[in-house]
Amino acid sequence: MKNPFIALDHSLSPIKERMRIEKAWEQFVAGQKTVEDIRSLTFQSWKRSLNHGVHPLHSIAPITLSEEVIAEYRARDLLYSTLDPLLVKLKEAAIDSGYLITFCNSNGEIFYIDGDDKIKREAEKMNFIAGTSWSEQHVGTNGMGTSLATGYPIQIFASEHFCKPVHNWVCSAAPIKDPATNKTLGAANITGIWKGVHPHSLSTVVSIALSIERELQNRLNLEHFFLLEYFMEMTNRKGNCIAAVIDRGYKVIKASPPFYENNWVNQNGNLTILDVSYLPMEPYRWELNGNKGKWAFEATPYYSQGAFIGFFVCATKTSRPLSKGAGNTVKHTFSSIIGQSEVILSLLKEAKLLSNLDLSVTIEGESGTGKELLAQSIHAASPRSSGPFVAVNCGAIPRELAESELFGYEEGAFTGGVKGGHKGKFLQADGGTIFLDEIGEMPLDLQTALLRVLEEKEITRLGGKQPIPINVRVIAATNRDLKRACELGEFRRDLYYRLSILSLQVPPLRNRKGDIPIILDHLIQKICAEIGRPLFNVSPDVLRVIEKYHWPGNVRELRNFIYKMAVRVKGQLMTMADLPEDFLSKGISSPANESRLLIQSPSKITSSLKQLERETILSVLEECNGNITKAAKKLGIHRSTIYRKLGNK
Repeated sequence: MKNPFIALDHSLSPIKERMRIEKAWEQFVAGQKTVEDIRSLTFQSWKRSLNHGVHPLHSIAPITLSEEVIAEYRARDLLYSTLDPLLVKLKEAAIDSGYLITFCNSNGEIFYIDGDDKIKREAEKMNFIAGTSWSEQHVGTNGMGTSLATGYPIQIFASEHFCKPVHNWVCSAAPIKDPATNKTLGAANITGIWKGVHPHSLSTVVSIALSIERELQNRLNLEHFFLLEYFMEMTNRKGNCIAAVIDRGYKVIKASPPFYENNWVNQNGNLTILDVSYLPMEPYRWELNGNKGKWAFEATPYYSQGAFIGFFVCATKTSRPLSKGAGNTVKHTFSSIIGQSEVILSLLKEAKLLSNLDLSVTIEGESGTGKELLAQSIHAASPRSSGPFVAVNCGAIPRELAESELFGYEEGAFTGGVKGGHKGKFLQADGGTIFLDEIGEMPLDLQTALLRVLEEKEITRLGGKQPIPINVRVIAATNRDLKRACELGEFRRDLYYRLSILSLQVPPLRNRKGDIPIILDHLIQKICAEIGRPLFNVSPDVLRVIEKYHWPGNVRELRNFIYKMAVRVKGQLMTMADLPEDFLSKGISSPANESRLLIQSPSKITSSLKQLERETILSVLEECNGNITKAAKKLGIHRSTIYRKLGNK
C-alpha cells in the first residue's frame, strides 16, 4: 500500500505524475466534486482551501510578520532558541542538496529560511520569504500549511499545491510539538523545484523535527529537575508541608503522599482537584471538601530564569473557609520575584536564610521596589506559613484610630464601636506574621505602644484590663532612612533596634537593569492574559530606551507602564511610535539626565533617542569588527535595519 504522506515513490515518473495531478487539479477548480487518483489528504486539503476562500489562480502569501517581530521571535521563542544551534548544519545540508530549509511558527508564518541561493531567488518570486504566512487559510494546500492543519508530516508535489503559482515546487514538512503541552509549535520544511522530488526528503524533514523535539525534551527534563529541586527545598523547609509540583503541561512531577492517598492525582499523572483551563498565571486558591475534612489549596506559578516552567501546589487542612479579602493570606512566594541579576540573587539568598529565623525583620527600599512581595515570600517560606499574614499601612491609619486599629478595643470602649469589640491587627495576625508597611510614618506615641507590645509579647485592648498574650512575627518596611530619622528625633532609636534585628535592602530597578528584559516579558504575559488581549513583543530600540530609563517608581512604575502599553499597542510589536510623550519627556538615563531632557522639546527628545540608537549600533559594529551580519544578530535586528538606521542621520 502506498504511503499516504508521500507524493510519489521512486518507481514513478515525476513528469507523468505532474501531468496527471495537473489534470485532476484543473477538474477540481472547474467545479468537479470528486477527483480520481488523488490522495485523500490532498483532496481534503483542496476542499478546505476552497472553504477558506483561497483563489487557486491569484492567491499570494501575505506578509504578516515585520523584521522587528521576527527578530523578537528569534530572541524569545522556545522553538527558535532550541533549533538555533542546529541551523548551521541544516543550512549546509540544504545548500549541498539544492533545497531550502524553512521553519514556521504554529500560524504557518515563516521566521527562518536559508539554503541554495539560486533556489532562494526563485522562491522569492512567489513570495516564499521570511515574514509571510503559508497557512492553508492564506495560500491553500502546501507542505507547511497542510502539515500544521493535519498534524502529520506530508510531502506536497507540484500541482498538489492548491495555488497555481506554486505548481513548480515540491515541499516536505513535518510538525514540531512541545513535549510538555503536546501543542504544535511550528513546522520544519524542505522546499525545492518539482524535478528534484524524492521520497527521502520527507524522511529527512521528519528526522529534523524529531531532533528538535528531542532537544525540547532535554529542556523539559531540565525544567523537571528545577521543579524537583524546588519541591525538596520547600518540603524540607516547612517540615510537614503537603505539596506537589506540576510542569507546563500540568503533569505532576512530584507530590507528597496525601496527594495520592486522597486520589488527587489520576493514573495519567494529572491533578483531579484542579481545572487547568481556568488556572491563571498568578497565585490561585480554592477549597475542596473531602472524606477526611476540608482542604485549602494554592497553586503558585514557578519561574526559572524568567521563564514559566510550572506550578507549586500547596495543600492545607482547614476547618474554616478560605479567607477572602481579610488580608490574612499571601499571594506571593520567592518564585514570584523575577530576576537573575547578581544583586537580586544575593537578596533572595539572604531572605531565604532568614525566613526560618523567627525574628523581626526590617525591609528597606524605595517605593515600588516590591517590599511587600518580599515580606509575603518570607512568610510563605517560614514555619508560620500556615498562619495569617496581616498587612498594615502605618501611614494610612488615622492618628486618632491607630492604637485601636492595631491593638483592638473592648465592647463599649467608645461611642460607635463595633458590638463585641474589635480584635485589632495584632490579634488577627496571632500565630502568623504582621507586616507593618511604611513604619517610618508611625506617630511617636504609637511607636512607644508598639515597642511595649514587642517587648512584652502581649497587648491590652482599649477599654480592657487583662493583657492578652500574642505570638506574632513582625516584618516592617520603609522607604525612609530610619537611622537618619532617629538622629532627627522622628523615630525611636530603641524601636529601630528592636525591629531591625534582621534587615534587608531591596535594590531599586535602576541598579538591576539586567533584570528589566525578564521582568518586562513576565509583565507583558501576565497583563495581556489579564485584560484578554494577544501578546505583543518589544522592538529592540524600544527595549534599549526602557533599559536606560531611570524608573523612579521602580517595578510598580514599570508594571503601570505595561498596563498603559497593553491598551495602546494595537499590533504584535511595540515600537518607538507607541511610546507616550510623557514617558519620553521624563528622560532615559538618570536623575541628572531627567532635568536636562525635561527642558527639551519633544522633537529634540526624539532626536536624542535616535542618536542613542545610532551610537548603540555603531558600538556593536565596532565590537563585531564591522561585520554587519554578526552585529545584526547581536542586536536582534535585520541587516537592512542597520543600513536604514545608519543612513537616517
